[in-house]
Amino acid sequence: MSGGIAYVMGEKAKFEKKCNTTMVDLLPVEAAEDLAFLHATIDEFVGATGSEVGQAVLDTWPVSATGFVKVFPHEYQRALQELKDEAEAANSFSVTVNGDCITSPNLDIRNAYAIDNTPAVPGMRHVVLPAEALEPDSDEDSDDEEKSPKQPPKMPLMPKMPVKIIAPPPVKIVEVNGQNGHTNGHTNGVKDIEDSINDVGMKKKKRENLLDKTRGFVKYKRETKLYRDPEERQHDWEEIFDFKNVRRGLKTQAARCMDCGVPFCHSTSHGCPLGNIIPKFNDLVFHNDWKEALNQLTQTNNFPEFTGRVCPAPCEGACVLGINEPPVTIKNIECTIIDNAFDNGWIKATAPRNRTGKKVAIVGSGPSGLAAADQLNKAGHTVTVYERNNRCGGLLMYG
Repeated sequence: MSGGIAYVMGEKAKFEKKCNTTMVDLLPVEAAEDLAFLHATIDEFVGATGSEVGQAVLDTWPVSATGFVKVFPHEYQRALQELKDEAEAANSFSVTVNGDCITSPNLDIRNAYAIDNTPAVPGMRHVVLPAEALEPDSDEDSDDEEKSPKQPPKMPLMPKMPVKIIAPPPVKIVEVNGQNGHTNGHTNGVKDIEDSINDVGMKKKKRENLLDKTRGFVKYKRETKLYRDPEERQHDWEEIFDFKNVRRGLKTQAARCMDCGVPFCHSTSHGCPLGNIIPKFNDLVFHNDWKEALNQLTQTNNFPEFTGRVCPAPCEGACVLGINEPPVTIKNIECTIIDNAFDNGWIKATAPRNRTGKKVAIVGSGPSGLAAADQLNKAGHTVTVYERNNRCGGLLMYG
């Protein structure tokens, strides 16, 4: 808890053991505004639900208020104090008149024209505002008298200084290839030789440097074009996913992951059954650390090349962003991490340092059988996988 205030009914000694007191203060409910707010809230709750416990609290009020604890987070206290300091700083202008210090309640000059002209400070002479200079001195002037408005005092004018205008030098147009100021029939608007080169890599680097992870999902939308065109797919046996388009904006999609406080995406009960550390490798992809992203992914996933393609992605369904926005493209990021590792030659067979001398047989070479074999091999056992078909892969191969 880092924002807002909570009022908890119970014994403070027991409740304090369950709180992280380095982040919050546990205070008694004593302030008049706290008592009024708490009483009104409980009264509203009892009226809406008919709670017997709430009614008992109201019947013994304010004695029952001593049983409440005010949970006040430190960060929220700091934010409230900053707002208070800003408000005080805005109204902190003061002047000394006849030995008395007077603070101005409002320094907005626009309000000076909306109030009356009576001096607010005793002993201070009347100050004529610019708008008053054009008005008569009194409303009791005779109608027969000609009312002539006062003219405001004229400011002395600065003497005019001589200005010398220098005409630009004439531009000489040189004929190129027999054409006047043109090259190959096109206007030559290039100022520098470097500007004539379309550096795609540099533009991409600048675009990536401008990515804003602080406001990630607020600024960037989810990539929706995930599959290749069906007209194109029906003529080959290639991937159905449009990986070229997906990988082009992958860092932008990784920027949408905000590393939220309670990431349900890697919860084994609500999100990823494998417990992949999703926010971590999303952040590593955003910072272009692909090798460490691979290490984080393979800690919990034996075959990301499988899950990145055929997994139904419950992690995206559990993404906190999915509450009110399209979730992060976790599945595409996972698949790209492992594909990039294969492209760079990072995936190699690694035998365990020590063997246990035990032998294990795995029947079936589907994804689960291969994952089990991989885990047992890492533990040092000698594993043999049996498959009745002529190729391994199970449903991945034969459907």
